Amino acid sequence: MPNPPTATTADYRKLLADIRKEMAHGLKKVEELLERQKVLSYWAIGRKISVYLNTRQMPPGAVGTFYDDLSRDLEMHGRTLQQCEQFFRYFPKFKPDQGLKWSHYRFLLSVPDAAKRRAWIERIKKEKINTDQLRLMLMPAGANDDLPEFDLKKPVRGKLYTYRLLRASDIENFDTPWFVDLGFAGCVEAPASKAVLDNKYIYTSEKTDGAYRLKVTNAKVGDLFTFRGKLRRLVDADTPILLIDQGFGKWIVQRLRLNGIDAPEIGTLAGQRAKKWVENELKDAENLVVKTYKTDQWDRYLVDVFYLPKEKDLHRIAAEGLWLNGRMVKAGVAKVWKR
Repeated sequence: MPNPPTATTADYRKLLADIRKEMAHGLKKVEELLERQKVLSYWAIGRKISVYLNTRQMPPGAVGTFYDDLSRDLEMHGRTLQQCEQFFRYFPKFKPDQGLKWSHYRFLLSVPDAAKRRAWIERIKKEKINTDQLRLMLMPAGANDDLPEFDLKKPVRGKLYTYRLLRASDIENFDTPWFVDLGFAGCVEAPASKAVLDNKYIYTSEKTDGAYRLKVTNAKVGDLFTFRGKLRRLVDADTPILLIDQGFGKWIVQRLRLNGIDAPEIGTLAGQRAKKWVENELKDAENLVVKTYKTDQWDRYLVDVFYLPKEKDLHRIAAEGLWLNGRMVKAGVAKVWKR
């Protein structure tokens, strides 16, 4: 009678590999079916919302209240519900496209022209553009990332010296085809590089023999617009003025606003105490890491600030640094800002 197979036999190892391959294939098919159904369901939800809104006379301001009520009762994000309705309006006769996820369609809602949307869909299928690449490619010049939900337990961290490319034709009629987006409405001509240059990729910069080069990285869109900073002074506890290292030898001074929080006005005793607390907290932090978002109504970029006293490794500060915004709330010198 032959001995039973063991984990050391070639036949048994092949069996394991075959089963694992089949399991992975089955799981992938299930995920594809779920994603397809998600797209169809969101389109159907959008149709029902659109019909409801178009068959009722609503007074000014009532639509916002309608979405608030619907979001509460369905326990579904109001923005997603609005996107579903727009999805139906933009694709009234809809058949899911092979390979496109809900996130693809969601990002395409920023393209108002129907013919251009169709052209994007064909390009996505042909080039197999993933959702992160599409988000990057559709982000207009000069735009920063959207504000995330403010979560004291989970701050959003980016990666230093990561960049997207801008087509020169999207900025002005230049001879050079690509610019590197440095953030803060600044850019520099893309240096010569062995890497393929395309705005579907995210790059990191490397300096070799005194020259900068671009290298494709696996960073995500949310990692962009993250900078080294040096504190110049505080206007008040939540309004720092920083010297910002944009990379490529470029520096810029910026008046910024801490994201998600409000500190007391500087003219109050509480405001002076809050400012002093921040100054003491940052006194041994030679370098800060700053994750930037869009600007506020006074054209100040909203930022999250990270620091580690006496730490010189910038990448460690970015990955492990103390989060100033959250620590201010926990210390009682600032409150979470209600949007």
